[in-house]
Amino acid sequence: MTKPKLSLLLSSMLLISACSTKKDIDVPDINTSNSLMASIQTNTSFENSSSAIIPSEHSSIETTSSENSSVEITSSENSLSQNIPTEVVEGGLSGDFAGNYKLMDFIDYMQSAYQFKYEELYKLFSEAKDINQMIEPYKVRNTLQQEKGKWDRYKKMFVYERNIQRGINFWAEYEDTLNKAYQTYGVPPEYIVGIIGVETAYGVNFGKKRVIDVLTSKAMLGDRREDFYTQQLEKFLIMTRQSGLNASELMGSNAGAMGYGQFIASSYLDFAVDFNNDGVTDLWNAQDAIGSIANYFSRNGWNRNTSQVAVRARYRGNRFKRLETGYKTKYSQYKLRKKYKITPRSKLYYKGPVSLIKLHRATYDELWFGTHNFRVITTYNHSTFYGMAVYTLGETVKQRRGY
Repeated sequence: MTKPKLSLLLSSMLLISACSTKKDIDVPDINTSNSLMASIQTNTSFENSSSAIIPSEHSSIETTSSENSSVEITSSENSLSQNIPTEVVEGGLSGDFAGNYKLMDFIDYMQSAYQFKYEELYKLFSEAKDINQMIEPYKVRNTLQQEKGKWDRYKKMFVYERNIQRGINFWAEYEDTLNKAYQTYGVPPEYIVGIIGVETAYGVNFGKKRVIDVLTSKAMLGDRREDFYTQQLEKFLIMTRQSGLNASELMGSNAGAMGYGQFIASSYLDFAVDFNNDGVTDLWNAQDAIGSIANYFSRNGWNRNTSQVAVRARYRGNRFKRLETGYKTKYSQYKLRKKYKITPRSKLYYKGPVSLIKLHRATYDELWFGTHNFRVITTYNHSTFYGMAVYTLGETVKQRRGY
């Protein structure tokens, strides 16, 4: 055999051998392939559910198929997302309100509308507590000595000896400020003293809950008045920034009312004044509170020329049912006198329409005439009993002082 023929024969033999080898690599046994895919799918499911570790028996497999490659990438992404800090996933919000997207939207709004800093708001709300999860101490009520009349029971909560004495002491300590408020706004001291005594017992009870906790819980967790409380939360943040107060420290009532006069945040912005001129409007300061309450009454229509607030009335019988009563009512004094024989027990200098006020006692009803300024007092709290409690406490403190 010549050399060219020998060379051609060797080349053909090598080509046949190479083709046979490639077939063995590229076309594996179908049973082996199915077993491998089942193993990868099982491992992928295991990886996604509990671990990012691939079993060691497959760690040496080098796959080039796009399907297997995509499985590995997906598993890696799931593993990575589980390791991302909660604060990043949920926009920086942690604590009791973590994941509350309504609160996140509110934070975005406060930043956009008022340029609050994200980090400050996230920190504030991450430290806020859900008041619905707070355990309230159980209170045992004494029902053995309950007064029988509705008014007697209500009055007893505010007009009692210790509170009267507190009012006397408060008036003595802040007499100059009360007189200044009278000169500035025309509101007599006794009615400011009455408000503070009814609202906080002269600073004894400012409230036991953080305002930020109350407002955030009621605004963001489905309270029936959530729109109102969302507005109050907005005003509260603006208020604390303007006044230089720490929003995380302020204490208030179960409704988020604050200070000596228990102003809600919107009233704080609308009516609070820096009455001692120290550069800070602080309703936990008695002087600012006195001026702010007087300003509130003045802005809501207090008539400095009407000295009387309420006068006891006389009628026939023990129970009064002939006419509608309450702070919203208005009657002509002439008509009451001529048609219904209802007259004041003492001189009434006020000539305008009066409200008929009924106070339910144990065995009879007290009837009073309320003047325009009585109705102004009830703008502070829409309740006839509330207005009369303020009036009664203020007048009692005034009389005990010797005026």
